[in-house]
Amino acid sequence: MKKVLTILFLFISLSSAQNNAPLVTLARTEVYKITSTYNNVTYPIFVSLPSSYYSTDKNYPVVYMLDAYSSFGIVSQTAKLLAFNNELPELIIVGISSEGGSKEFNYNRARDYTPTFIQPENLPASSRSMVPASGGAGKFLDFIEKELIPFAESNYRINKNDRTLIGHSLGGLFVTFTLFEKPQLFSRYVMISPALFWDNNYILKLEKNFSEHEKSLNAIVYTSVGSLEESQFLETWKEFTGSLKQHKYSGLKLKAEISESETHYTIIPHLATRGLNSVFKP
Repeated sequence: MKKVLTILFLFISLSSAQNNAPLVTLARTEVYKITSTYNNVTYPIFVSLPSSYYSTDKNYPVVYMLDAYSSFGIVSQTAKLLAFNNELPELIIVGISSEGGSKEFNYNRARDYTPTFIQPENLPASSRSMVPASGGAGKFLDFIEKELIPFAESNYRINKNDRTLIGHSLGGLFVTFTLFEKPQLFSRYVMISPALFWDNNYILKLEKNFSEHEKSLNAIVYTSVGSLEESQFLETWKEFTGSLKQHKYSGLKLKAEISESETHYTIIPHLATRGLNSVFKP
């Protein structure tokens, strides 16, 4: 458990060089800051626009991605390349980032992406400083639904009937939580290496309870886990996807696969290369 939690919360910190070199800017990317009234947190929001955005008047599908602090460049630039090669439609990508550095990033994602609160003393000692707060997924989902989505749809030409949510690790946990809490909020869901073992497999219990009341789940879902990941990722993922298949929800289009020779970090580009590519296939 200690090693698994270390994998979840430790990300490489990239610090800018202390010189006068200009900062790199991603083309057609705009940045905002939104302070949520639901949790009083300020979120930097990165918006990547399609190459054709300013030369057309059409509306575009939108992808909301978590962990933009670490993965926005990978996902947005890969999506542009795939669109250039007609493997994806052109997309507007809205990345939810974090203020501060890697320490704050780890703290914020632990708070926002977890659906239940765990007392820090019940965590391994090495993880307690990284997870002083948890259980904020409900308020974070309120922020996305009631503040971020209206902001994006009022400022950009977005197809309001074609929203996608993607996330990795704890982000994948939050995407899965959203699938059962607000299944109509998004059309497509991508969960890469979701941390489904959080709080004694809470998500598996949530899905079981959902199946007892609902027989349909109108969503296109892609999920994967790396074959070289820790057993807790693999085993809970297998149990979860098996349960989805067993319940045979009408309207659910599911693709679940184990990605051979991938670790918890090498699989991150699958957010776009496998995930978006899968959920946007005709």
